[in-house]
Amino acid sequence: MSEEIQTDLPFHWYTKARSRLWAKRPQGLGTVPPIALLIGTFFYTGLSPVSSGTVGSLAAAAIYYFLPVFQDPIILSIGIVVVLVAGIWSGGVVERALKQQDPGIVVIDEVLGQWIALLTIQYVGNLKYTIIAFLFFRFFDIIKTPPARYFEKMHGGTGIMLDDAVAGFYAWIAAHLVMYFL
Repeated sequence: MSEEIQTDLPFHWYTKARSRLWAKRPQGLGTVPPIALLIGTFFYTGLSPVSSGTVGSLAAAAIYYFLPVFQDPIILSIGIVVVLVAGIWSGGVVERALKQQDPGIVVIDEVLGQWIALLTIQYVGNLKYTIIAFLFFRFFDIIKTPPARYFEKMHGGTGIMLDDAVAGFYAWIAAHLVMYFL
């Protein structure tokens, strides 16, 4: 299979998840402008050789849980908008520089999706909710339920960011339902 993941395979989500479980640093990393690399990899967490997407999501969840200012729904909403805009730009720059659609090192999209999943009024700062939202986000990010699969096929930063925004929204719904029934 080529560097670019083929999206028409029946088990595309499995193939993509397996390919990112133990990632190699991509060729041409030096061609990425440093600020785009810093933002796109979310302060280099995307350069983790093991499960970079999970590491990015974990970093986002840790920031939310351990920095109480991010538990304020207004502050978190502002953070979501900032990450969305910065991610569209940096994701597109990294993608063009590496000539690879949705490179695995770009994890700012995981930060966006994780923060969407954590946006809550009822369960602010609740460790159980944080863990449940994290697990659901990783699940929905891997399986790419519609319309996430549509956005994932798009080239550029917009596609990189929007498929994870959808996964974050599904995780938000699922986490709230689980917490409601607990």
